[in-house]
Amino acid sequence: MTTTAAGTGFRGRTEHVLKAAAASPCTWFYAAVWFAAAVVLSAGGHDLPVAGMAVGGVLLLLSLLVAGATEPAPAVAADAGPARRRVWVQLGVAAVFIALTAWNGLAFHHVMGGDAGIPLWTPMVEWLRSLGEQWFGTGRGNFLANPVTYTVLPLAALLLAGARLPALGFGKGHRTGRALLICCVIPAAWLAFTLVSGQQTALRLLGTLASNVMQNGFFEEFLFRGALQTRLRLLAGPGWALVLQALVFGVWHLGLGYTNTGHTGLLPAIAVIILQQSLIGLALGTLFERTRNLLVPSVVHIAVNSM
Repeated sequence: MTTTAAGTGFRGRTEHVLKAAAASPCTWFYAAVWFAAAVVLSAGGHDLPVAGMAVGGVLLLLSLLVAGATEPAPAVAADAGPARRRVWVQLGVAAVFIALTAWNGLAFHHVMGGDAGIPLWTPMVEWLRSLGEQWFGTGRGNFLANPVTYTVLPLAALLLAGARLPALGFGKGHRTGRALLICCVIPAAWLAFTLVSGQQTALRLLGTLASNVMQNGFFEEFLFRGALQTRLRLLAGPGWALVLQALVFGVWHLGLGYTNTGHTGLLPAIAVIILQQSLIGLALGTLFERTRNLLVPSVVHIAVNSM
């Protein structure tokens, strides 16, 4: 599942991406995992998350349109990367913070017992949330906790481990304006419809957008696309990096999976998040691979969460 294309023009680039994806083992691996999740959920008597799957499918289609409308990003020096041993260290750093923040999600969705916690980490997160509520108001503790734990701390650790900002998604983007135009038409039209139809007020919409900006959006995109996908890309290539980060992104939402399946077990919880969240992660990862910058997947992430 590669996002590089040799064809010229929209049709040529799109056909090249589709043919390359169909011939790639990582595509078939992801498809097997995804369909296995659907079987597990159906066999357990659970409803398929049709709405989430539809969102992921639409995003994946939009990412394909972006691939067809833009030529591949040119290779840059950062693509060569540092020594392989150093990249493994950086991947380990990203994995640690992904695991720690996943634990936060499990606690938030009441999967873990009330006394469960990680020494140093859990008290720090609780302190950040308390401070966030003092700064931003009751119920808004994650406005501080999430930026710090998803981005500030892992970014600092990665830089200390030898990573460079341009290679983590902070470099000059490639065709970001065109990609944003393609990807934001549907979310923008839907949000405009909700305003015109009176389903929500402009103030409420601004509040929703602000909440998603402060809690997820860019911060989750850095952790999974900027930190994880870029390190995997250096070690395994763009296709496997895209698939693996999508699956990890899905499993990271395990707490949400438990909530969506009524806390009926681990397998249904994993299955439901693979079906929807990993599909969304696959689309966002494709956009990141095509644009080489965190701007587009972050904006799309915020827009979709606000719908």
